[in-house]
Amino acid sequence: MALAAAVMGGLRPSQIVTWTRDDGTPEPLTGATLTGTITDRATDTTRAIAGTLTPTDNAAAGEFRWDYAAGDVAEAGEFDVQFSAAFTPGPSPARTFVARWKVERYRTATA
Repeated sequence: MALAAAVMGGLRPSQIVTWTRDDGTPEPLTGATLTGTITDRATDTTRAIAGTLTPTDNAAAGEFRWDYAAGDVAEAGEFDVQFSAAFTPGPSPARTFVARWKVERYRTATA
């Protein structure tokens, strides 16, 4: 599972993610409730994903949308991200392997 880089403070566009298992097959996410964590690789500090994680119309093929919240992209850096999916009924939860994610610094113009 690869994550696209984001820009510090940028809430759009949302990120479309395809959750795949170790063997490359998709994790079916139909009916799942998704959560996740972001760990700063420099400080080893972990926080919950504040944005909304929503299975898409293609959830059976492991696809979901991450709508960033301000806290998700508040700082630039290198991060490890993990997602969890809760299912009812059935075995639960499912968890991803760590995916690396980069948030690029936003550069403002100086006068």
